[in-house]
Amino acid sequence: MIMKIIRKILIVLAVIIAIPLITAIFVSKDFSAQSEITIDKPKQEVFNYVKMLKNQDNFGVWQLSDPE
Repeated sequence: MIMKIIRKILIVLAVIIAIPLITAIFVSKDFSAQSEITIDKPKQEVFNYVKMLKNQDNFGVWQLSDPE
């Protein structure tokens, strides 16, 4: 009795694990993301600003979303 229940549970778990794996075979494997910004400053000024590590906290996405 208990063995039948355990067997059914294992079969269900195997199916739950197998479905995403089988689905992944047929899903497109190409992925592309692009982003573009325009900075209205001379290149040298931007470079001089960005090369200083302490300035990178002023424009980083993760730093801006961190509620310190």
